[in-house]
Amino acid sequence: MAAEAPTPAPPTLAPTPEPPLQNQLLGWAPGQAPIAPTDAPGGTKRAVAASATVIPELGEAEVKPRPLWRHPAMLVSMILTFIALVVAGVLIVLSIVNGGAARVTGLELELGEGNAHLTWSAPDTEVDLYVVTGGDALDLSQRVRGEEAWLPVALGLFGDDSCFVVRPAERSGDPISLVAEDLEAQGAQSACVADVS
Repeated sequence: MAAEAPTPAPPTLAPTPEPPLQNQLLGWAPGQAPIAPTDAPGGTKRAVAASATVIPELGEAEVKPRPLWRHPAMLVSMILTFIALVVAGVLIVLSIVNGGAARVTGLELELGEGNAHLTWSAPDTEVDLYVVTGGDALDLSQRVRGEEAWLPVALGLFGDDSCFVVRPAERSGDPISLVAEDLEAQGAQSACVADVS
């Protein structure tokens, strides 16, 4: 038997090269939906292309100057001025209520059996008490209790020629005097034993 001749293989077809994607218009390939109606004027399709500017350019925002009263330095100055005015008002009211510098008023001396009793008025003010005998002054402030002082005669702290001076403690640096002008300037008052006995 004669050998059968081999069946030749089918020829291979070279792939059809696809056209490059550059410069291709969308909607023209077979099977794609038309982008523009075919009955457009001239019978041509409108090409799809991106615009040159994708994002619109924003104009520069107008910078408005800040009002003067909104500056931090101005706000701080206004607050400090307000605080200073409040403090000044409080000090003025206190000076009016207190009548200025501290003063001792209504000093009275009573001599009883064995004691000398001094009373005066000096609200919310610390006072010093002195006894002046023959030009010498002795500090008796430790015997002050509120707005009075009790001095036993037996201690020999004063005599018939002695005078008592009561003045605000804030004037402790001033010299002790029985002169009326000095007493007035210091807000002090005096009382003498000779005037009572």
